Amino acid sequence: MESDASILSKLQSPSPSDIHRLFTAYLHPFTPFFALSAAIAKKPAKSSKCKSKIELPAIRPLAKQFISFIHKALSLIPKRLCESPQIPKNSAMELFDSYLLCLNCLEIIAPELSGKPHSVQVQRIRYVHCLENWCLFEEAEAEGLVVLERLNAIAGVELKRKPGKLKARLVPELKKEEEADRELAAIVLEVVVTLVKCASKRRSKIEADYWRVISLVNESESCFKILDAKDYEKFHHFLETNLHIITVFLVAEIKSFSVDLIREFSTVTFKEYKKSCAHDQIYKVALKICHSLFSQRDELSVDIILEVFKHVLDFMAAECKDGAEKIAPGFLELVCYCANKCQSATVVLCDPVAQYLYRLARFFHQGECVLFLKDFLFISSILTLYASGLLGSSSNQLKGEDSGKGVASIQFFLHNTERLQQVALSINWLTDHFDTAGKEKSSREQAISHLPYWEALKFFCLKLAESILLNRKEIFSEAEIAYCWESLSGIHDAFRQYCHIFLYCLSDTEREKETSGDNHKVISVVVVATLMLSFETNQNIKESTLSVKHVISAQWIPNKRLKYLYVSLNNIAVMLKSKNRLKEAFKVLKMCCKTLWNYIVDLCKIEMTKSQESEDDMSEKSIADLVMEASDKVAFLLQLNQECDFKVNGIIRESIICWSNAENFIATLPAPVSLIKEWVKIQYKLLDDNEHEVMLYPLLSSSKEISKRALGKLLEEELFAYNEKSYLNPRYSLRMKMKVINVLLEEIYVTEESIVEKCRVLIQKAKLLRALGLEQLDKGILCLSDAVSALKLTYVSRRCCSSQADNLLIHAYLLRALYTQEAAPQSMFLPPGSGFLDDIHGALNLCLLPDHCHENEQYEDMLYLWYQLIDLLSIKGYLEIHPRLYDVVIKLFNKKNIQFAKTLAELWKNKRLSHALCTSPCMEELKPLVVGFHHINYEIKQAASDLISSVPITSCSSFLSSNLYYDLSARLISSGQMIEALAYAKEAHRLRSKLLQQKFEYSVEKVVETFDVKGELIDKIHYSVQTFKVIDFVVTKGSCDYEGSVLTPWNVLSCYLESILQVGFVQETLGNVSEAEMLLQWGRNVAQFQNLPLFEISFSCLLGKLYRKQKLWSISEKELSSAKKGLADNLNNISCKKCLCMWEISINQQIGDLILSSSCISEEPPSPKTLSSAKSLYKLALDKLNLSDWGTLYSTSEESLANDKCESKVEARRSRRTKKETKPASQKQDIVCGYSRRITRSVHRSLVETHEIEPAGKETGPSSGSANEHLMGFDSKSFSADLQSEIRSLCSKMKCWQCLHVEAGECCNLSIFISMNWELVHRKLSLRLLMSIGKFSGIFGHVHEAHEILLQSLSVLFSRNCSKHSSDSLPFLIESVGKYYPGDALAVERATLLYFICWFTVKSNCYQANSIPSSNRKFCCELSSIGTVRVLSLLKVSFILCRDVPLLLQKVSRLLAVIYVLSTSLEQFSLSSNEQGSESQWASFFHQASLGTQLNQQLLSGIMQKKQNQSAGVYEDLDSVLDILDLPHSLRSAPESCEDLEEFVLDFFKGLPSTPVICISLVAGADASLLKDLLHCPPKVQAWILLSHLSSDNQHVVLLPVHEILKEEASDEESDSSSIIFNCKDFVTQWQCPWISSVIDDIAPVFRHVLEGNYYSSSEYFLESIRENTSLWWTQRNRLNECLCKFLQDVEDMWLGTWKYLLLGMWPSCNHLDSIKKSLSQDEMDLLQLVVTKKCYVGLRSKETFSSSSQFENMMELLFNSMLEMSDDVNQAECISGKPIILVLDIEVQMLPWECLPILRNQEVYRMPSIGSIFATLDRHCENQKRLESSDPVFPLIDPLDSYYLLNPDGDLSRTQVEFESWFKNQDIIEGRIGTVPTVEELSLALKDHDLFIYFGHGSGTQYIPGHEIQKLDGCAATLLLGCSSGSLYLRGSYMPHGAPLSYILAGSPVIVANLWEVTDKDIDRFGKAMLNAWLRERSTASSECPRCMPTKCIHRPRIASFMAQARDACNLGFLIGASPVCYGVPTGIIKRKGKNR
Repeated sequence: MESDASILSKLQSPSPSDIHRLFTAYLHPFTPFFALSAAIAKKPAKSSKCKSKIELPAIRPLAKQFISFIHKALSLIPKRLCESPQIPKNSAMELFDSYLLCLNCLEIIAPELSGKPHSVQVQRIRYVHCLENWCLFEEAEAEGLVVLERLNAIAGVELKRKPGKLKARLVPELKKEEEADRELAAIVLEVVVTLVKCASKRRSKIEADYWRVISLVNESESCFKILDAKDYEKFHHFLETNLHIITVFLVAEIKSFSVDLIREFSTVTFKEYKKSCAHDQIYKVALKICHSLFSQRDELSVDIILEVFKHVLDFMAAECKDGAEKIAPGFLELVCYCANKCQSATVVLCDPVAQYLYRLARFFHQGECVLFLKDFLFISSILTLYASGLLGSSSNQLKGEDSGKGVASIQFFLHNTERLQQVALSINWLTDHFDTAGKEKSSREQAISHLPYWEALKFFCLKLAESILLNRKEIFSEAEIAYCWESLSGIHDAFRQYCHIFLYCLSDTEREKETSGDNHKVISVVVVATLMLSFETNQNIKESTLSVKHVISAQWIPNKRLKYLYVSLNNIAVMLKSKNRLKEAFKVLKMCCKTLWNYIVDLCKIEMTKSQESEDDMSEKSIADLVMEASDKVAFLLQLNQECDFKVNGIIRESIICWSNAENFIATLPAPVSLIKEWVKIQYKLLDDNEHEVMLYPLLSSSKEISKRALGKLLEEELFAYNEKSYLNPRYSLRMKMKVINVLLEEIYVTEESIVEKCRVLIQKAKLLRALGLEQLDKGILCLSDAVSALKLTYVSRRCCSSQADNLLIHAYLLRALYTQEAAPQSMFLPPGSGFLDDIHGALNLCLLPDHCHENEQYEDMLYLWYQLIDLLSIKGYLEIHPRLYDVVIKLFNKKNIQFAKTLAELWKNKRLSHALCTSPCMEELKPLVVGFHHINYEIKQAASDLISSVPITSCSSFLSSNLYYDLSARLISSGQMIEALAYAKEAHRLRSKLLQQKFEYSVEKVVETFDVKGELIDKIHYSVQTFKVIDFVVTKGSCDYEGSVLTPWNVLSCYLESILQVGFVQETLGNVSEAEMLLQWGRNVAQFQNLPLFEISFSCLLGKLYRKQKLWSISEKELSSAKKGLADNLNNISCKKCLCMWEISINQQIGDLILSSSCISEEPPSPKTLSSAKSLYKLALDKLNLSDWGTLYSTSEESLANDKCESKVEARRSRRTKKETKPASQKQDIVCGYSRRITRSVHRSLVETHEIEPAGKETGPSSGSANEHLMGFDSKSFSADLQSEIRSLCSKMKCWQCLHVEAGECCNLSIFISMNWELVHRKLSLRLLMSIGKFSGIFGHVHEAHEILLQSLSVLFSRNCSKHSSDSLPFLIESVGKYYPGDALAVERATLLYFICWFTVKSNCYQANSIPSSNRKFCCELSSIGTVRVLSLLKVSFILCRDVPLLLQKVSRLLAVIYVLSTSLEQFSLSSNEQGSESQWASFFHQASLGTQLNQQLLSGIMQKKQNQSAGVYEDLDSVLDILDLPHSLRSAPESCEDLEEFVLDFFKGLPSTPVICISLVAGADASLLKDLLHCPPKVQAWILLSHLSSDNQHVVLLPVHEILKEEASDEESDSSSIIFNCKDFVTQWQCPWISSVIDDIAPVFRHVLEGNYYSSSEYFLESIRENTSLWWTQRNRLNECLCKFLQDVEDMWLGTWKYLLLGMWPSCNHLDSIKKSLSQDEMDLLQLVVTKKCYVGLRSKETFSSSSQFENMMELLFNSMLEMSDDVNQAECISGKPIILVLDIEVQMLPWECLPILRNQEVYRMPSIGSIFATLDRHCENQKRLESSDPVFPLIDPLDSYYLLNPDGDLSRTQVEFESWFKNQDIIEGRIGTVPTVEELSLALKDHDLFIYFGHGSGTQYIPGHEIQKLDGCAATLLLGCSSGSLYLRGSYMPHGAPLSYILAGSPVIVANLWEVTDKDIDRFGKAMLNAWLRERSTASSECPRCMPTKCIHRPRIASFMAQARDACNLGFLIGASPVCYGVPTGIIKRKGKNR
């Protein structure tokens, strides 16, 4: 066992361990006593018995032995436990156990020790303190209770448990009368205080613990009573402090405890505080309780909060009433706090709290103590204010936050007069209680100051003021609530009282406090609300206004509140103005403006101080925005001032001075723009007859507060304002702007320091002078020169230039350059050293300096000027300085942090990456704004449509959309889709025309030029440009919208001219020569006026081509010469060498074509020199093309492209055999590039037999794979994997046109794309040149040379080297070029090439003897060995490709028709088995396709144009675009692919009308020579007639030679009379032949002679000269009549012969062969059988078959006669009732009167220019009618009485007027005019609204309604035009003829009766009357039923043309006059419409 010294020593060690074990072992002798104590503790009632039974050792020895150790231990252990830092916790726990063991031992030996009985408990209290110190609160509480129990025992109080009592007393009860020990009371209170302290620190959640604390406090009261003052103060302080802590804790954790506990505990706490001297702490405890409650308001119920809240305030109120002087301030402060918290509470607390406060107010108001009555009234009034404020808030919460928030509180008081009276009484009492100085009137010192009143008043006013402001609309309304506002005088008084106290009663310190934090908002809210109530109640307005002004002008008002005041006053002003209370609004708005200006000035002061520390300019921008806002408000204020008197100047002056004060702090502040604009507006209003010219400068110059710098800003803004308002009075605006500029230059900017500003004004003056017009440009240039000189001088003197001056100098340079050019647009300004270029270089040098930077505000202006220069130089073609210009633009974009790719995209989409008319680049990033090859057309259409779908359409959207449409049209042109291309080209032109009108103004003059063409005078009408200039205001200001695109006039002009060129090109291609010529002439004139050589050359070239095709050789030569001269003159000015080369090549080719065309048409054979010059031009152009720098560019691009491609790209799949036999690359190249012309048998077989198995129409389309796989689309069994591999390899090596096309689209490298694009242009030019050379060679018989050229052309498609082809590769080239590829970029060129290849292949057959077997023939070259099937396949591909190119389509279709006809007769043209038997079907289809091709295209374009007009001319979306392009299938010339051709042909014949259609055309020229050589015809055959009969079930075709030239056979007697006609050269008007030249002139010159004789013999001059010899005149007329009759008979007999019956639809039938077969030999019978079955016949058979052609003709004559004899007699009735005939005539034969051939003279015959026009007319008139059961179409029907007539409008046809005037008047329901000229609108309406239009006058009537106006109609009446040549069609060379009938057909007229040539009035009157009478007779019987048809659907009754024969017979000259009228249109019936009875 350890000794006591050892144990105590270890107890004192730093880290005592194992102490408790040592203590337990050492004090083990006490163990028996511990057991006894435990037993006694368990059974205290039996303690006496227990003691007797237990035998214990004596205590005294133990006391003696251990007392010393225990005392020492009890002394050391507490010290160790209280050490700092503390010992380890495990050691501490052992010490606590040892400590308790020693205390227990001490208590056992205590009876043996001397001392007081409670000394041991004192030791235990030390133990409790140690436990507390170690936060062992629970153990401390337990030990403390033990101590209290022991002290109870010591005090003699036994613990007795009485029945029904749960608890006994915890604290000993000490009474004074017993003189209890005060020491014991102190010990007891120490324990009690310690227990309360532990409870406060322990924070137990057990409610019983706190009830015990309450008991301890209550039971300890007796102990406090016996203590002295010092101890009392000490213990009570600790007690109340810990009770305070517990109370706050309980409230904070109120959810864990009952409200009763909290109420009881808080009461105990309050009572204890009340007992102490710290009674003021009651308020703090109450405040903390309330704070804790409100912090939990979202989690607690309202009842709990209210119960605790009321308990606290009840206690406080009771205490306050007992002693108001002590508690009242705290109580009122607590009420203030709670009231504010209730207002901000989310739960509804305001109302119950308000009601409670009202109750408390009554409680104080009813006070009985007279001494404190005034105090109680004061408190009551304060509580009333708080309660009233809360009730207002309560009503807001009940109404909700979103509906009538302020009105609810106001309405509450309006509907609660009692509360309102309480408020008024309280305010009045409080006002009376305080004097004006804010002090109490009572002289007696009061404990209550004015602060509670101030807070209550602030609380009451704030919420109500906010409510009033929020609901100013309702307050100022005239609703029912408005009349009650006067009853709110109490509230108004409260507001006024608050304002008065704040402004005049508070000390500076108090006011500073009130304006800090959030308090400052109250005064600003209240003064505004006071002002509102003053306006509403019309009381104290002046006082309220002064209060607002006082606050506005106060130095102490914070910036935030100034802003709030500004906003509030502005809202009030707006509301007042809306209620038309203008005077009040004016007052408020004036204060609002003053507030805002003060706010701005304060901000400027703050910002100036701030800027010294920081350079953050964000706040400066905000201040600038505020300045603009203040300016707007002052402008609004000026608008309110209805009387523009001197007050206006005062307001403006005051506002500008305020702005100037702010500007003095921040010099960068903007000027008050709106204010100045309003000033200028007022000046315009004051302007009257007396000149009112008041400037801003005189008004401000006298003020010393405004600096010169500020004046400069103001005057510049005034200048800008006058500029904006110039439209009101331009003259006045001009004067004022010039005055302002002069003041700036003479008064303001006069120092050297302001030289930069002066230069800026000079530049503005130059712009102003330019806006005055071009005549002031010289002065403007002078101003710019002054600015340049001054800025350059400044630059030199300072050796450096500021950024602003730098930019101004650049600006001046650019403007001077632009103005110089604009002053003389036609001058040559581009030579080096010119002033124009010097200015540009000067600007470039400055702008490209490394340290140069454009100012932000000048960014758009400078960009616009640079763009103007780029566009101006681009449209001129001068690109030498473009790289530097692009550097500037890139630098400008870099300043805006725009990436280079986007910069490039911006330049591209605005067409600034190339000059005009040049091939432009494209990038992947530009999608979808760029038309690249990799975009499909649908995407481009969608992108363009989206751009203009928005409303309104911006200029930039229109521009970008037009670019897309333009590029899309160009793409469609390349692929041959001309109709669709025209639609998009027109839309691009329409959009660009609108843009042009926005940028330019111009004037035009109509000019007529006369040209002499072969002795005939031709008038050409065009519009000459008189003036053409940029609109004045546009030249200095560009348009830039949200997309960031900038449009300049030159950019728009360039695009506009490009669109004119594009539309003109497409119109020319489609044959719309009038529209094309008018557009091109206009474009050329504009280009000449603006000196634009690029466009001059282009327009002249296209015009030269147009006139060449019109056979106007001299005019064409003039245009081409002009183009050539223009190119030579501008070689140095046009920078793009490739474009120069391209134009030079095109001009040479055009001139060569002109020479060739004129030579071929000429009657005399061309001279060798002429032909040599044409060929040399072609060669020169080709050499120029091959020697250009295109080769280097393309080779470089090929290498780049090869490097750019991924090496891992998967090859196209090949067959196994191909992979094994693949040749090395070198061998492949040798094959491809070989030059051998030797044709092997295998090659020949490949060419001949490749497609003999599969028909051409069954070839599959191109693959959708990669570019190298596009040739793999055919199914021929003879070409499997080998052929596919060869084609792929060939394509890859040679870069075919399609691969180039696809790779260009897929390429993302810009340079590669450009080079590939140029390569396509190169190949296109090469193809055109080579084909021209080949055509030249072929025409003059050099067939082999032509073949060689065509082979080179074929190679060009696959390689740029035109000699890269070999015999071995030819089959693959032919196979590839003969396939159809959608989107072909060289579609038209390929179609032309295919046509020439096939034509010359057929030509080569002319030199092959038919008797020589094909195996023994020698071929001149590879082309001569191509088989017929392959030829037809290639031609069909060409037919599809050129379906929208009329002239080429005509040639291809005619060749196809001829080959199919020849295939029935010539062995070398035999077809494949699949096509045999359908020759007539194919031949007739292609024959009709060759007729009227240009008219068909015009029909389609006209339909699209009308659809577009119906949709308002705008493509609103893609659907509308597609709808416009959705054209009738029947009007299409061909399908879109070869695969659909066969089905298309079948559908075509199914859709034919039941009436037969006869197609007639002449094959002449080279085609006639081809046929003559093929059929070995005699030389006299110059032409062939191709005649086809088409119906839905039968088709017949004949090809007949014209072997007789029909000439006049005049006798000697007649020659004299004939000379009278033809020698009259002195006629005023010469006869104009409707055609310039035609093959008819060669094969039937008599017809032209007859027409010429008819013209002169019927002219007025001739009639006057032979008036005395009438018989001579009749002799001439009769001779001409007989001559025409004989001519028609000869045409029938000599040209048609036996085949005239085909005109009636007759064809030899097998059923009729029996009648003649006995007289035929077997060969004859076989041949006849062949003709019958093949349904084709070729005239002039070879002599080997028949002895002569006449034998076969005689045989056919017998056959037709036999057919006629076997049929019934054909009488007149059956002729009338039979089916009508529609003639479709080629333009070469349409002038002949075919209807008057003997076989047709009595038939019902109509004529149409094409079958497409038949379909269009029938579709238009029958779309709403159903077909009959016989499936025959229902033809159009008209009512002759539903007519409009125009009789003798010129008034010079008196006989005709007399003849018909009475007739028309008798038909009283017919409308019309006689002897007067109607308007175009009237005639248009008549044609649209009537069934028939009748015209008796000169010509066709187009002088009254032009043809283009007729074509605009969407539906037109039938017409009877009986003027001279009214039905004549005027030929224009190769183009579609023009004439009135075509205009009416295009407008939809069903039938047109008109004259082919001149007629005399009497005869034609007879014809007209006969026709009209016949129509009316038929109308009168139209109601009777047809025995074969239903009523109104009869197709057997006579129709319009049924009466032509009878009417012709009514003429005296049955042929000369009777043959002239013909009937255009379709069979049209006569009906009697309802409501048209006579």
